[in-house]
Amino acid sequence: MGSVSVITTENQGHSPEALAELALDKIIRVGENLPEPIKAQALAYRDDLRRILVFYMRQAMLSAKTTMLAEITEQVKDTK
Repeated sequence: MGSVSVITTENQGHSPEALAELALDKIIRVGENLPEPIKAQALAYRDDLRRILVFYMRQAMLSAKTTMLAEITEQVKDTK
């Protein structure tokens, strides 16, 4: 069935970092019993992927804000 993760926030949405961790838990798992060189490589890959996910999630959030601002600006123009 798979595992379930729950992250809660108070008076805000989830941060890009929290969302990246949720995604990483689904994308890559690093076994505790792996030989050390393989485990280190897998953890390094996971860290690189985390940085990429956080960057693009931040970009998506900025893009969504830009879209909302444009929509609100258009609505204000229509009411004049």
